[in-house]
Amino acid sequence: MRGHDRLQRIGCRIFGIVHCEESRARRGDTRRRRSDTRLVAGLRASATGAADDDGWANLSTVGSLMRKQQPDFDPRNWGYAKLSDLVRATDLFAVEPRNTGGLQIRDKRKNGG
Repeated sequence: MRGHDRLQRIGCRIFGIVHCEESRARRGDTRRRRSDTRLVAGLRASATGAADDDGWANLSTVGSLMRKQQPDFDPRNWGYAKLSDLVRATDLFAVEPRNTGGLQIRDKRKNGG
């Protein structure tokens, strides 16, 4: 099945760009993301595995670990083009830019948010 056929089948309209109500609905519900135990457990485990002594983890390393644990993981399944947007939307992690470029995250439970 071609990509646009699959998108139309799940309710997306294509006008040169893809407009998908399913993605918008998923994107708008923070509680749903936070209650998805597989997503939350995977992100937390990956962040812990990539963390330095201060608890900060390079987001790209977290993404790599997440894909190793859950090969079907893709932030687009949650309505986000980038992992950083999904992580921010869960509101479970502090997100900061790294001095060397990129982003770093830390579980808010570790240091009181």
